[in-house]
Amino acid sequence: MEIVGAYACSHSGLLITRSGLAPAAQRDAVYAAFAEMGRAIRAAAPDAVVLVATDHGRIYPLTHVAQFTIGVSATAEGIGDAGLPPCTVPVHQPFAQAILAGMIAEDVDLSFSEQARIDHSFVTPLMLAFGDALPTIVPIAVNCNVPPLPTLARSYEVGRKLRRAIEAGPAGRVVVVGTGGLSHWVGTPEQQRFRRRPAGTRLGAGATAATIDETGPVNEAFDREFINAICAGKAAAFLREWDDERLYADAGNGAMEIRNWILMAGVTSDRPARLMAYEPVTEWLTGTGIVEFAS
Repeated sequence: MEIVGAYACSHSGLLITRSGLAPAAQRDAVYAAFAEMGRAIRAAAPDAVVLVATDHGRIYPLTHVAQFTIGVSATAEGIGDAGLPPCTVPVHQPFAQAILAGMIAEDVDLSFSEQARIDHSFVTPLMLAFGDALPTIVPIAVNCNVPPLPTLARSYEVGRKLRRAIEAGPAGRVVVVGTGGLSHWVGTPEQQRFRRRPAGTRLGAGATAATIDETGPVNEAFDREFINAICAGKAAAFLREWDDERLYADAGNGAMEIRNWILMAGVTSDRPARLMAYEPVTEWLTGTGIVEFAS
């Protein structure tokens, strides 16, 4: 397979369900960037979009948490969470099977699902970029939700190996998109602390769905520092300066999803990226960004 495009973007379902609450200029800038991404992907004419997103515990609960999971069924079922409609998205099964085999050959113990289901982290960017004409995808879910998480450095390395697995696969064209972040705080402080409890102490311990406020804090300074590192092709340098504790303190538990941007930096060998949009939208509780990596 040939990689003919690469992007990273945010994915909060609030981008859609609270579209009318965000300041119009911010909403329009973000929506225009997603539409531009969709047009560019369609123009690249890929056979599939490899979509690297996050599971929020609705697909893979605490009974079995895998760090990286690929869907290899013929379709992926959007579960209709976060106020979004259920949907069925076609999966390029031969590409998914080849990527799974290639990642295993690259010493990545990639989990797989023969009944792929996806949440808003996949569906939001698909809806904003493609509307109802959803492309064929290969879904890969990363644990950015409940510690212990894959390290930031491991996420970068998995991205490098994903590129090799794609290039070792059958003939065809793919665009790779990583989604998550940027800065945001999910749930009350108590709910955030609960999610950080040691493995083995959370199941059945009274966890509740995250509380969503009308507005939420966004660390614009962090977001811009991170985006600048990505756009300058300096993700590897960012990894040397940041760890999960600093990330959690400065950018929130939701910022753990920048793993998917870092994974994309690995896919592209840390090539520079072009900022398509960034808006610190407090009504969406999320620093919202979109970048296109250089080809």
